Amino acid sequence: MDVEPPRKIQIVEDPWASFRHIIEAVAIIAAGLWAFYTFIYQERIKPAAEPAALSETIAVHRLGRDAKRDILGIALSYHNAGKTEIDIAADAYNIFGVKFANAAKPFAERQPNREEAGDDVPTISTHVIRAFAELRDAAIGGERGFHIILEPDATQTNDEVVTVPRGAYDLVRAQIIAVPVKTSLGHRVRISIKHGPGGGVFLTSPDPGVDEDDTVMSFALIP
Repeated sequence: MDVEPPRKIQIVEDPWASFRHIIEAVAIIAAGLWAFYTFIYQERIKPAAEPAALSETIAVHRLGRDAKRDILGIALSYHNAGKTEIDIAADAYNIFGVKFANAAKPFAERQPNREEAGDDVPTISTHVIRAFAELRDAAIGGERGFHIILEPDATQTNDEVVTVPRGAYDLVRAQIIAVPVKTSLGHRVRISIKHGPGGGVFLTSPDPGVDEDDTVMSFALIP
């Protein structure tokens, strides 16, 4: 019986098919890199390098009044505007009563780099109605176990009430101050409570990247 010799089979791939395979491999790698950028870098690595982002607001509204008193509600709000969890290491607020003169007084101030003029009613006095500041657990020397921890996009609100003599002030000026830090920081920060020249309080820190945020609003008591 005759045995046929082995046959050689040679597979020749279409050059265009090889090129298509290369393109598909590149596309898969690009998709993986994009997924890494979108879900790992944008959502985890990049936010971890960003500073704590806090948006704080304070609002004053009248709860009631009689012939002798104005009762005011103070609404304080802290909102985490960043993408990482934060802890408010210290917070403070000031409530000032402002009194204006009865008549306008023209003024003009001119300097090489600044000019201002007006004819409005000047302020004759500013008095501290209430001043508050507290260091919390994330601050060195702060109250242990006291936190205001906010997840991204979370909000914390606090309410206070102050009562002032009717007619004592024309305007109430309210200020909220806070020092946020990221919970991933891993150590407590240095914060000091300072007293301003007008009798209010404010917060300072010598630590790099630890900054105070503040917001001021005004509420007229007239009429």
